[in-house]
Amino acid sequence: MKIAVVTESSANLKAQAVKDYQITVVNDPIMFGNHVYHENVDITTDQFYRLLKVEKEIPTISQISMPEMQVVFDQLQAAGYDQILVIGLSSGISGWVNNLKTYAPSVDGIDVRVFDSRTACAGTANMVKLAAAMALADYTLDEIIAQLTRLRAATTTVLIVNSMRHLVKNGRIYNNSSLAGTMVLRNKPIITFNGHGKIQLLGKERTLKNAQQAVQDEFSQFVMNSQLPVRLDVISANDAQIAEDWASELRYQFPAVRVKTGVIGPVLGVLTGDHALGMIWSLDWKPLLTTLNQEQKQ
Repeated sequence: MKIAVVTESSANLKAQAVKDYQITVVNDPIMFGNHVYHENVDITTDQFYRLLKVEKEIPTISQISMPEMQVVFDQLQAAGYDQILVIGLSSGISGWVNNLKTYAPSVDGIDVRVFDSRTACAGTANMVKLAAAMALADYTLDEIIAQLTRLRAATTTVLIVNSMRHLVKNGRIYNNSSLAGTMVLRNKPIITFNGHGKIQLLGKERTLKNAQQAVQDEFSQFVMNSQLPVRLDVISANDAQIAEDWASELRYQFPAVRVKTGVIGPVLGVLTGDHALGMIWSLDWKPLLTTLNQEQKQ
């Protein structure tokens, strides 16, 4: 069975990875007022953050329509694929995954499955790359979903934001009873995705340095408890140098961990605002796949 892997542009996959793993990417829409922009089509990440500074209205997340997705499914079916696996941005951020789950059974001629990553950015991207690599290695769809479920359970996303305004405006904060003090004081709120993929407040610190240390302490616990290789992605919203400096420090402190840097693109940036900084850690999908391949040969 030939399996196509589809994801959203919010995963921020590099062009080379899309090519190497034969991934299909659909472009997420965002809205500034009544104007709709499609990520990586008519707005880049840099353009988004520049626009964020001058626009009076806080942007909102929109959704790729089901007719647009049907076009993608038709194209993949015509290209000879037998099954399609869509891996989407957390349903706690966007309703697109749940809408697609409802729509998928109505697609004629091809089996469409939908997987909720319950994370964003590099967290979603790591799942997509694992799935696509497994598809190219002729694993079944059920085998792929089983490993995605395992990787998702071992993925943690923690973000340091300057303000909760964007999250509150978009109605995307789960435990908003904990917001007291984050909206009026100059605290650095720390947010995370809970087990259902919803964003919730994890804590707050008075300075960025203290917030970084608090997040790093959480990560350190994961590394100490993990029996398998770990991957860490340091992501930023318009603060690439700060992210790279932090990543360099983390590489020194955790030499066994594969540390990468990435961006918070427009879709998640709608919720975080600019100058957000975060860490996404999980099992390293590449050694995980190597182990699976070795077990399959035995």
